[in-house]
Amino acid sequence: MDENYFDSNPLSKFTQVYFILPILLTIIIAILLAQFTISIQPNSSLTLFDSTDEFFIILNIFFIIVISIVSLFIFFRLFKKTRELAVRILVATFIMSGILATLLFTKLMFTTLELEFPLILIVAAIVTYIGAYFGYLVIVDNISNKTRNTLFVICSGVLGSFFGVLVPTFAIILSLLFLSIVDVYLIKKRTVEKVFGEIAYEKMMTEITFSNKNWGIGIGDLTCYSIVVSNTAINFGFLLGIVSLLLILIGSFLSLKITFRSGRLPGLPISIILGLIPAIIHLCLM
Repeated sequence: MDENYFDSNPLSKFTQVYFILPILLTIIIAILLAQFTISIQPNSSLTLFDSTDEFFIILNIFFIIVISIVSLFIFFRLFKKTRELAVRILVATFIMSGILATLLFTKLMFTTLELEFPLILIVAAIVTYIGAYFGYLVIVDNISNKTRNTLFVICSGVLGSFFGVLVPTFAIILSLLFLSIVDVYLIKKRTVEKVFGEIAYEKMMTEITFSNKNWGIGIGDLTCYSIVVSNTAINFGFLLGIVSLLLILIGSFLSLKITFRSGRLPGLPISIILGLIPAIIHLCLM
């Protein structure tokens, strides 16, 4: 996973607020989508998409998995030859995956509202075109940092909610705890820097993070935060989802403080562990 990285600028109140803001916005997108989904099927998270074609759900998941696998393969192949292009393809894939997840929620909304079938085709075509357009801009490196950051927030929130809704809580807990351990190992051992080189690593980090000149938050971190909160909200209630959100914000703030003192800290462990507390306690009490 990506880390939160910083320069030597002082930790001002503005920096603290601006650092928390993208995390908050991403999680809000995720929890609103999760809440909308549970309002459609309030009985069980296992039947949340019963009103949507099962084939459509499987197809979306299949495409996201295939695109991710193919892109990782292409990424490592290209990275040996053209590092910058490989990173751009990785970012474009992330954006397209977010678009595919958005289409699933759109299909659910149209099915619930019983809207005409041709209309969803028009909307799907528009959404797909927008995703492909921004993916192209990323690949040709003709996209502003502000637009990139906006896309990262939206796609991280949608993807986080998508997996938070569909994946069982126990699997979420195990997966994210494992990723947190991996995150710690990679940062402490500086594995990525050793593989890519310090200069290439710093440049890559600016392209795959919500970032400004002072700091960055990895898109993997944003997505994982969204998964935790959306999964908690959809399985244990909106209020516990809000508690999980607040705990993740507290964890992110603590990570920010520690990072400014130590200069380097994984973005996942503290926030994820705190954010999972409501779900873990609820499971233990069941």
